[in-house]
Amino acid sequence: MRRPSGARARSSSRLTAAALGVAALVVVADQTLKWLVRSSEADLPLELGWGFAVRLVSNSGVSFGRLTDSGDLVLAAVAALAVAVLLALVLGPPRYRLGLGLLLGGALGNLIDRIRFGAVVDFVDVPWWPTFNLADAAIVAGVALVLLQVLRARPD
Repeated sequence: MRRPSGARARSSSRLTAAALGVAALVVVADQTLKWLVRSSEADLPLELGWGFAVRLVSNSGVSFGRLTDSGDLVLAAVAALAVAVLLALVLGPPRYRLGLGLLLGGALGNLIDRIRFGAVVDFVDVPWWPTFNLADAAIVAGVALVLLQVLRARPD
């Protein structure tokens, strides 16, 4: 792989910095919302209409609450994912950086919960989907963006 030079290197560095900024924004927003929900626990669930609600759920498993009570394994896997995404973000092609920034922010947001509480704090309850949080939404959006870029990539 060729290393970018000159203007391309500066552009690549700016994209990396922007992606890290997106990751930081996701972590701050996710943790702030989770703090608000946890501090409002006495007033929950909050029904918003049409089946939407804010409901505090503690998820000790992985996706959709599966593999509960496998805390150390899940914690190690999420930490490894965060490190892998960070490396890919810094070393990978620039076109993936926004998606990787979202993915990193979401992984770190949920990792913080696992370290602090031993489980992920979920609170967005919609009728057709398991309860989730902002970090989960960022992970899904990040994966979708990376996948879109992979599908759009032209072979060299």
